[in-house]
Amino acid sequence: MKAIRFNATIPRYALGQALGKLSPGLLWSGLSCTFVSDEPVPPLPAGDWVNIRTRYGGICGSDLNTIHLHNSPYYSPLTSFPFTFGHENVGTIAAVGPEAGDWQVGQRVIVEPLLWCKPRGFDDLCHYCASGLINQCERFTGGDLPPGLFIGGCQATGGSWSRHFVAHTSQLYAVPNTVSDENALMVEPFACGLHAALLSYPADDETVLVLGAGTIGLCTLAALRLLGSQAHILVLARYPFQAAAARRLGASEVITSGRGADHLAAIAQRTGASLAQPMLGKRLVLGGVDRTFECVGSDSALDDSLRLTRSGGQVMLVGVPGLAKGIDWSSIFLQELDVRAAFTYHHAETFAGRQWSTFELALHWMAQGQLDLGWMVTHRFALEAYAQAFRASAERGRQEMIKAVFSFES
Repeated sequence: MKAIRFNATIPRYALGQALGKLSPGLLWSGLSCTFVSDEPVPPLPAGDWVNIRTRYGGICGSDLNTIHLHNSPYYSPLTSFPFTFGHENVGTIAAVGPEAGDWQVGQRVIVEPLLWCKPRGFDDLCHYCASGLINQCERFTGGDLPPGLFIGGCQATGGSWSRHFVAHTSQLYAVPNTVSDENALMVEPFACGLHAALLSYPADDETVLVLGAGTIGLCTLAALRLLGSQAHILVLARYPFQAAAARRLGASEVITSGRGADHLAAIAQRTGASLAQPMLGKRLVLGGVDRTFECVGSDSALDDSLRLTRSGGQVMLVGVPGLAKGIDWSSIFLQELDVRAAFTYHHAETFAGRQWSTFELALHWMAQGQLDLGWMVTHRFALEAYAQAFRASAERGRQEMIKAVFSFES
């Protein structure tokens, strides 16, 4: 089967860094770390695993950052190469191991991709996994699997950028008949936004900034409103179609950050803050919003999130950063900012008087008709059209792209 793969060797990485400056297409030509190859269907690692036939494999910003070599080498010990891309997914069970319990061939499922203690074969869970905090597992490099934070970043599991991959039964969630494939695919990115919203839930009298109106920013906004937040939520959007999506999901106001826009001044005006110009560099915002969800991960967005949050406010980092450069951290010290991060999701979310896994809560809302994000899947590509998919993703403003997927239904 065809699979889009990644192999980070020093020669490939160095060549990719050079060639990518000449033409981005060379990054997935096979000369750099990303390549397409024919691969066998991965075997089941143990009897309590299943094989998934992919219906949709989501194209995530973190995947694109990996292809473009923007992610930090920090993650390399937590990855096994070569791996097949793809952690966002929806599919059907194609084969079950002898210890797979009640899971049946033909069931439509989504897979929570984190490779925590249970998928790794540990009966004695680490402290974090025993508490449900599987995103903080201490054993992402141990057990019966090679290193890997996720399916889609581990040599043994495959990923959803191929027709088949494998998953442990502890990672499976049955998709209700009332939930479309598109909605099911959106559970994973929505879970990232939902986890951030639950970690940093604002008071109703706060002014909140969602910085970035891509998939994660829109999902964070949707989660805040679905949880019942009445806060005044400003959304910083680069493109008109993103602004329209933010309004649809309940933004109080949308501020443009595109070419020629002065979003620092716009947010200062809306929050009663003032601007100050240092000897060199960007202006300071004296005042600002009570709470910022930084949902981009770029250097400029990280720097803006610190400048736009008032003294004593909180910055929640939701977007995945690379090797940050050009960020002035002085405001953290001067303004005593509370800077936190939300990494993926876990099994210990508290809502409505009980404990949920983030995926479970998202699917519950979808099944009840309270959450519809399927419209955010705006672009579908055959796997063979991967070059077109990557080029379109780099031009998402012109393409009016929110979420792109590889489709295996044809």
